Amino acid sequence: MDENAENQQESFPQEPQSTQEPKKKRTGQKSVSSLVPAIVWLTMVFFVGMVLGNMLWLFAADVLAFGREDITVEITIADTDSLKDISKSLARNGLINFPGLFRLYAKFSGAAERFQPGIYELNTKYDYPALAKVLSSGTVRRDTGAQPLPS
Repeated sequence: MDENAENQQESFPQEPQSTQEPKKKRTGQKSVSSLVPAIVWLTMVFFVGMVLGNMLWLFAADVLAFGREDITVEITIADTDSLKDISKSLARNGLINFPGLFRLYAKFSGAAERFQPGIYELNTKYDYPALAKVLSSGTVRRDTGAQPLPS
């Protein structure tokens, strides 16, 4: 029987033995090259977030008129003025900082269609809703220029 057992063992193919050494497992160490992309990505996300946050703050300050001086400004709107002309005039006179943002506000709020021509006295403390309301009201400053003579 010993011969039969030996013959049976010979008939089964033996598994090839590998000549490579088994890979050594790292014990919690990451290579520096695998950390670089993560650090770069986190840095980019941080800076993009800072830039977007700063822009959002500037836009909010303009829409809500934060930090402006109390100055009265006279604005003239002609019959032929477009929304772009009106927003540029407001920016030129220090009432707004971002004409494009004011145009967006006026379009989405529906105030753009209601702006009336005239001469308006506006304050730099007015926020976008107040500016739109005054320019839509049609309440204009009326100067006759002539003073009545006393009798």
